[in-house]
Parts: sequence; structure tokens; C-alpha cells
Amino acid sequence: MIVSHEGRRVMILGVLALLLGGYTYTTTPKQKPLASQTQQQKQERPIFEFTSEKITQLDVVFDGQQLIGKRTPEGWKREQSGEPLPSAVVDDFLTALTSLVNLGGVEGKPEELSEFGIKPPQTHITVHVEGTGPQTLALGKHNPVNTSLYALVNQSQQVILVGSVISWDLRKLMDAVKSLETAHQTPS
Repeated sequence: MIVSHEGRRVMILGVLALLLGGYTYTTTPKQKPLASQTQQQKQERPIFEFTSEKITQLDVVFDGQQLIGKRTPEGWKREQSGEPLPSAVVDDFLTALTSLVNLGGVEGKPEELSEFGIKPPQTHITVHVEGTGPQTLALGKHNPVNTSLYALVNQSQQVILVGSVISWDLRKLMDAVKSLETAHQTPS
């Protein structure tokens, strides 16, 4: 195989770039997080102090639908009928729920809760936690930049912000339940 002068030059430059890149990668010291990043991580605190494995019952009101599920040895089931629920999706939702962090408090008076979409709440979640009892999360409207939702935890009067990704997790949960219901209703 005959390689032209230009081809050799490109190959040599490529090898040189690879060697320099590898040298830079291996000799660059790891950077410490910036003080503002460390401070932000300290300010972010979970809104719940329990793990998803401790949740024994789930009651969700979202988008006009209600779901009540109970954890059983066989997996998650509807409380009234005992029909199975998509346990993997329920567990994913509960993990997301217990991972929610308080992004900061919002100034407001209790009589202003309707302005945040919390009185009445657009979404209401109650989980029964082993050893703790019921814990609630009321979700309202999105903040002006659509990155967070206004929320109340355990009927507190302090409005906080939580990440809006929880609404995607709720939609995923309710769609999976609806798909399962449709599959059971469809004749085989």
C-alpha cells in the first residue's frame, strides 16, 4: 500500500494528538468542587427521611385519576380489588419520590396557597411508611421558569420548590397502570 506524503502527515498529526491528549488526561489533577457547588449540595435536603422500601401503601391523585396500592409479598396490588400493579414502575416512582429534595422555600402566606396551585392541590400523594405513619406531598403549579413545582410536605404551611421531573414520574406511573388495566380488559 502506497501512502501519499499528505496521508503520512495526517497520520503523524493524529498520533501526536492522541499522545498529547493521553498525557494531558493522565497528568491533570482532579478538580475539587467549587465552593458554590458544595454549598448548593448542603442546601439541598431530601423532603422525606425514609427509603422507598419502608413504604407499605401508596395513594396518588393525579390528573383526575386516583391510584391506591398496597405492598404485598407478591408485589404491589390495588388495595380494593387486589389486582396486580406494575411493581417495577411503582418502585421506580417511589424511589424518585423519596429522592426529591427541597430546592428552597417560597415566601407566601397560608391564604396565598391557591396562587401556587396547592389549595386545592393539583396532585396529592400520600404514602404510608412502616414505623412512621402517613406522609403527604401536595404538588401545585410550576414555577415561572417551569423547572420546579410548588409543594407542601405533610400539611406544612411552608411552600417549597421540588424538581418538576416528579410530574414525569407520576405520568409514567399512571400510564403504566392504565396500560395494565387495558391489557386485562382486552379479550384474548
